[in-house]
Amino acid sequence: MSLWFVESASSAHKLEWKITREVYSTRSPFQYVQVVETEQFGLALILDGIMQTTVGDEFIYHEMLALVPLLSHPAPRNVLIIGGGDGGLSREVLRVSGVQRVVMVEIDAVVVDVAKRFFPHHTASMHDPRLHVVFDDGAAFLKSQAESTEKFDVILVDSTDPEGDGPGKFLYTSEFHADVRRVLNPGGVYVQHTGAPFHNPEVLGMVTEDVSKKFPVCQTYWATVPTYPGGIFTFTAGSLGPNLSQPIRTLQGETQWYTPDIHRLAFALPPYIEHLIRSDIQISRH
Repeated sequence: MSLWFVESASSAHKLEWKITREVYSTRSPFQYVQVVETEQFGLALILDGIMQTTVGDEFIYHEMLALVPLLSHPAPRNVLIIGGGDGGLSREVLRVSGVQRVVMVEIDAVVVDVAKRFFPHHTASMHDPRLHVVFDDGAAFLKSQAESTEKFDVILVDSTDPEGDGPGKFLYTSEFHADVRRVLNPGGVYVQHTGAPFHNPEVLGMVTEDVSKKFPVCQTYWATVPTYPGGIFTFTAGSLGPNLSQPIRTLQGETQWYTPDIHRLAFALPPYIEHLIRSDIQISRH
C-alpha cells in the first residue's frame, strides 16, 4: 500500500506526494514539525501540514530569494533574515562576496534543530562565524531594532504562509512592512515570498499594494518551484534605491538555478500575474 502526503493548496485544490516513510515528527511550542522522505524529491520538511522545503528542489527558492536582491545591491554587507530556520537561505546569502554579517531571526528553535539533524546541505552555513542566529519572533525583533543603531542593507523574509493563526501571519501586514523600512539602511532592499498566484492571489495583491505605498520602488518577480502549489511562485521586493531587475554583481561558484539571464527574465511578468497586482499601483518592472 502506497503512502501519500496530502496538502490543501486552497479550498478547491489539493497536492499529493508519494512518500516512502515518515522520518520524524514532533510538536514544537509553535507548530507541528514533520520530516518525510518523498519518492521524487527526497527528504522534505513539513510545518503544520504545509510542505516547506525538499532536498530535490530547494535550490530554486533559496537561490532566487537570496541572489536576486544581493546581486542587485552594490554593497550588501549586513543582511537580516526573518525566518529561514531550515538554513537554506542563509547558505545562499553567505556565498555572496562582501557579506559581513547575517542575522537570522527564527521563532522556532525546534525547526533549526530538526534541519541540522536531517538537512545537512541546507544547514551547511550554520557554523559560519558571520551568521548570528536569534530565536525570537521576527516582528518583535524588528520593533526592537527600530530604536537601534544597527540597520541592514538587505532584509529577506523566509516565513510560513500567512494562513490561520500561524507564526508567519503578521509578517504580511502593513505594520510589519513599515518596520522593515525603518530598519533598512539608505539604498536598502527587502524581499519576501508572495506565494502561488493561482491558488493564493490575494497574498500577492495585498503585499504589492502595501509595499508600493511604503517604498519608492516595488517589484515582483517569479520562479517555477515544483514543490509549491501551481509551480509558479512569486516574490515581492521593496527597494530604497536599487533596481532589482538588473544584476550588478557576480557570484563566485556554481548555482543550480540562478543565472544573470534567469535573474533578468524573472521580472518579465505574465499578464495573469500583472492583473493580480492592482491597477492603481505603479509597479516598477524595468
